[in-house]
Amino acid sequence: MRWTRRTRRTRRTRWTRWTRSRFTAALTLALLACGKSAARQAAEVRECSAITMDAKGAAQCLVLQHNWKQTAALHAATVYQQHQDSLNESRADSTWRADAGRHAKEVSACAADPSGEVVRCLVGYGWADARAAAASDSLWRHDVAKHKNERTTCIVQRKMQPGACLQLYYKWSPERALAVDDSIARAKMKTR
Repeated sequence: MRWTRRTRRTRRTRWTRWTRSRFTAALTLALLACGKSAARQAAEVRECSAITMDAKGAAQCLVLQHNWKQTAALHAATVYQQHQDSLNESRADSTWRADAGRHAKEVSACAADPSGEVVRCLVGYGWADARAAAASDSLWRHDVAKHKNERTTCIVQRKMQPGACLQLYYKWSPERALAVDDSIARAKMKTR
């Protein structure tokens, strides 16, 4: 009889262990099936980002349409938006570098423009405002000694205000000429 009791216990223990492990595996698979896969989450983020303008809008879309939590949705949308911005900037920079020869010709043509409006000239060629302003500032810094002499000449003469002189005779942009007038006025106020 002892032999049969041991056999029964062993069989019962084996069956119980087998049942527990299978039940645990089935429960784990069921829980994993309830969660969203990374591919599905990425597809939802792409879908919501395509129909909105910014990360906050995409996060709101994820919360309302796909039942995401607010913090997770905002984080995922922001990361996706930053990634897309980085890709777009990289593409734009690559295209810009490919056309470097043409851009050098445009800069030299605008530098020789008699109006003195380098930024406006470059924007006319299709440049972005920030790039055009940076190129204009670079050209300006290149000729800083010449500009200092022009400024001194216009300050010394008494026929008109220095800013007007700089615009009229040396084709300075209105912003730079007015900045000279403002700095002279401020300097006079401090000495009084």
